[in-house]
Amino acid sequence: MGFTNNTSYILDAVLTKKGREYLSKGSGNFNITKFALADDEIDYTLWNHAHPQGSDFYGAVLEATPMIEPCVDPEVVMKYKLINLPIGTLTLPYIENVIQIIGDSKLKTILTDDGWTLTDVALNPVTVGASGAFSSENYSFLVLNNNVIDIRVGSINPITAPTFDRLLETGAIYGEESGRTSKKVIGKVVTIRAKQMIFDRETSIIIRGQESGAIYVVRVQVTYDDQRI
Repeated sequence: MGFTNNTSYILDAVLTKKGREYLSKGSGNFNITKFALADDEIDYTLWNHAHPQGSDFYGAVLEATPMIEPCVDPEVVMKYKLINLPIGTLTLPYIENVIQIIGDSKLKTILTDDGWTLTDVALNPVTVGASGAFSSENYSFLVLNNNVIDIRVGSINPITAPTFDRLLETGAIYGEESGRTSKKVIGKVVTIRAKQMIFDRETSIIIRGQESGAIYVVRVQVTYDDQRI
């Protein structure tokens, strides 16, 4: 949203490259079917129970706060999505069953006389809390630096997908406008693999529940190992 004055608001939308492509086609190609709401710009500590003018003015400061302008950086917007929770919920949803890919768990990019060996690992997050309301949700996985690791939907299976290259190659690439090359895929399980590099690198993956809005950030370290004789 864009704030104009104390009495009116306007809808100020910033389209992605893909959105502009659909809009340019016309003929009903650009149809918004889903949307999410968030309150990133609200500081609830400004709710003032001690306002001298009574309860009608507890939220006076919040209501007078300008709305933030549109932002296309997926790292800083929509962090606090508005969600529906079952009555009686005692805990907010959060993500677990994911480890940090650092230290002894880090990925490796190994160069031998026979070529490259690139290690991989599967990420299988689970949303708990909220009385189990989001236990079956999908997740978005945003790799902040796609030059360090690759990511694909699914996990390596001896029968259906015996190698990383047989996994589903999909996702959105960001970077043409922001100057950063990142990649986002959506699914329940993903596999990440180190890319060919001749030095150590590190990046992060932001995992976000598609329905719960829960967020978990995974650090991923990749180490280079030269085993050539």
